[in-house]
Amino acid sequence: MKKIATIFTATLIGAAAFCQKPDSVFISIAQDTGRLERQQLTSPYDAVFGTYEPARWLFKLDVASLLPAFMYLPGDNEQNFDETGLRLDAEYKISPAFSLNASYWLRFSEASGLFRGDGVYFQGHQFRLEPRWYYNMPRRIREGRSANNLSGNYFGLELTQHLRSNNSTFFNHRSAAVRFGIQRRLFRYGYFDMSYGIGVRNYPQTVFYQERTELFADARLGVGLALARPKSTPGRKAEQCDVLQCFREENRMWKLDLFNLLRVARSSWIRGSLRPAVEQKIGASPFSVEAQLRLDGGYTDGPMVAKSSNFGIGNHLQVRYYYGLKRRITRGKSGNNLSGAYVAWQGEWFQTNNTLYGKNSDGIETKSTATVRQMHTGPLWGIQHRIFDIGFIDFNIGAAMGNEKIANERDTYTRHNLIYIFSNLRIGLAF
Repeated sequence: MKKIATIFTATLIGAAAFCQKPDSVFISIAQDTGRLERQQLTSPYDAVFGTYEPARWLFKLDVASLLPAFMYLPGDNEQNFDETGLRLDAEYKISPAFSLNASYWLRFSEASGLFRGDGVYFQGHQFRLEPRWYYNMPRRIREGRSANNLSGNYFGLELTQHLRSNNSTFFNHRSAAVRFGIQRRLFRYGYFDMSYGIGVRNYPQTVFYQERTELFADARLGVGLALARPKSTPGRKAEQCDVLQCFREENRMWKLDLFNLLRVARSSWIRGSLRPAVEQKIGASPFSVEAQLRLDGGYTDGPMVAKSSNFGIGNHLQVRYYYGLKRRITRGKSGNNLSGAYVAWQGEWFQTNNTLYGKNSDGIETKSTATVRQMHTGPLWGIQHRIFDIGFIDFNIGAAMGNEKIANERDTYTRHNLIYIFSNLRIGLAF
């Protein structure tokens, strides 16, 4: 019996040992010697502005320069250097921080002359060369926040040569200016370039005028088509709503225009315009009402015009209809807001007080004053969009009919049934 028990016990122990063999686990530890690379997380901002798209060349067609964006105002000197014309640019990236931008402008007549029916004529040719310093791009590239491209903030040194045509009211001149700008790609085939510059402009001596050099400052906006080389690579598809806040629900917008805040064509031609506005939606409908206050000031003194100053105050009221808004909401492409194309009826009142300084035949200084009061109304078409959270852009063009009353120290008269054709571009802050 003891033998049987011993054999049985030995068999159980052997079987247990045999059964444990397949359940054995062998763990090995190895180390991957591959390189750890930074992950690139693309935001809607990056996709819209092409932050991670490398670009060595950027060829640009400025569409904004073809649109006259300023209404003619009584008392304004037409030699105002409003830059209406055909503009072509080519920008080449020399290094991560530096580029060279070359520009050609075929200058048209001023918007005011064209709108009053004087016809289209050429003012001349303008050539610009601008080395640019994208001061924070090397750091952004090192930190993996940008590719080596032409989308960034920059300082530039712009050199300009203007050659007038035979019948132009402009003089030949050359200038140099320091500019601060912001340039971005817009989706795959667009761009915008907004800058502000301060510089000097030189006019050579002519038969009638002495050589002179003047200070100037200006704001400039370029928006249009762009082709980059090398071509963009497929990636995250950018949607316009990433920028334009399509699905934002909004029934009121406070606006402050920064684009027209200050214009200094030269040291003797200065204009400023403060234009706060508010737009209120009527219920949940596609209709809204905009009210704007406008405060203008200006100073002019030069060899071609007498010394003068002016101050203006006015307001406008627009009733807008965003005609495509309901359809976009129904199709799930928009929220109920104040963005999109619209038609409107506008009424505007504006008064300018002008002071003209001069000398009589005896050399005694004189001063005369005049007041110009305008009232006009008419239809317009426009398009407005909110840009990200605190920006907006609004462009409109239209026609109006109205009266103009001019009163000076000797006489008062009124001009009736005047027809105005105008356009207006505002870019600024929205709340």
